[in-house]
Amino acid sequence: MTTETPLTCYLCGQTSSDWMTVDMIGLFEDQEAARERFKEKHDKEPESYLFVCQNCEKENPHHAENSYEKYGRYQ
Repeated sequence: MTTETPLTCYLCGQTSSDWMTVDMIGLFEDQEAARERFKEKHDKEPESYLFVCQNCEKENPHHAENSYEKYGRYQ
């Protein structure tokens, strides 16, 4: 599966055109569950597919890993 859209970081809630991919590697497998929790957490709809950006992975590695365990990650 592929996508060519800006991505939204699950942890910080930011969407950036710098974050684009041509495949699904790194994105959450369970987008539906992640979207529901994102709405609760950020009080807004995500603008696109959810993943964890590199900055959040560095700053919050435990939160990133917990997110991957909960929602899965395409590899």
